Amino acid sequence: MSADERRARILDLLKAEKRPLSGGELAKMFGVTRQIIVQDIAILRASGNDIIATSRGYMAAEPVPLIAKKVAVRHGDAETRDELMTFIECGCRVLDVIVEHPLYGELHGMLMLKNSSDVEEFMEKVKRHGATLLSRLTGGVHLHTVEALNEDSIKMAEDVLRKKGILLK
Repeated sequence: MSADERRARILDLLKAEKRPLSGGELAKMFGVTRQIIVQDIAILRASGNDIIATSRGYMAAEPVPLIAKKVAVRHGDAETRDELMTFIECGCRVLDVIVEHPLYGELHGMLMLKNSSDVEEFMEKVKRHGATLLSRLTGGVHLHTVEALNEDSIKMAEDVLRKKGILLK
């Protein structure tokens, strides 16, 4: 299989799958190294394909946009799971986390959390890797881009977060 054929097949797989595919998983499928997959993804992106890299792997961006909003919040590490679950329980997806760094400007971390299992997996990875949350760079202040089928879901999440003292406004 040529590199172009492999890239076309990777793109087909990403579009067909509803879950992220890791670089290691793709490497095994195609009998190449993970680094080759990383290069393939970079080439596919440079060719105009909308591929998202999450902490769980690669995904093709969904073509149908939902209602999206940036929500400003502030909390400590201990409230992270509660904050993320609030969005999910109100019918929102959490696409990313954004912080304003004094040197680098906006820093984005792709989350792509769609359900409670995604939140639990994210929290487990934070714990397992001893990872530092981006919000620590800004004293807990950060933004999330959230999506929902309707504005009511986002408003409901904001109301709950406001009551919990997490929403900034």
